[in-house]
Amino acid sequence: MNIDLDNEILKEIEKFLDNNLDNFIAQNILKDQKNIDELLRKIQTKFNLKNYPYKIICLDISHNSWQNPVGWISAMKWWFLSKKDYRQIKIPTELWGNDYESIKFCLNKYFENNQADLVIIDWWKGQLNTIFNLPNKILLKTDFISIWKWKARKRSWKLEWKQEIFYTLNWEIPVNYELLEDKLLIKLRDEAHRFANKYRTKIWQIKNKI
Repeated sequence: MNIDLDNEILKEIEKFLDNNLDNFIAQNILKDQKNIDELLRKIQTKFNLKNYPYKIICLDISHNSWQNPVGWISAMKWWFLSKKDYRQIKIPTELWGNDYESIKFCLNKYFENNQADLVIIDWWKGQLNTIFNLPNKILLKTDFISIWKWKARKRSWKLEWKQEIFYTLNWEIPVNYELLEDKLLIKLRDEAHRFANKYRTKIWQIKNKI
């Protein structure tokens, strides 16, 4: 798949760099488009994806003890953060406290008017299995994996706690922080988590008139 660096991509590169990403990532991924294509091919092979993962999204659900839960979707296109594809999804009160139904609701809502090649769910195998309740028109066109953070959220690229794990429907793969492709997927997950918390906090402040 050949993709020319058009103005939209160049703008996303600037935004990507503005977000204080590691110099190592920038230096290695922005050399030329062959490097980016190679990384995406590695992801496709590693997770046995049916799609070339040009557009990757990550779903994170944030809440305060299941009060005011919000689904936040961050997005990358061709490895660059694509803010215009971010989505925030308010979860109905009747689904509060139900992880699985909340994930299913957010994914169904997103795919009403959007598409993605690869979806990352910020949780573990149990939550990943909720995709089997999605319509076939979504399942046939989309790949899904999940990331289980365990107790490793407070790492700074050095594993001090338990191992983070990628889950597919068939196996689990430990995250390797030395691999650029793994590091970028974690970055996208962290981006979704950060914005989900930000939106949840905003709702809480409005509700409490702070």
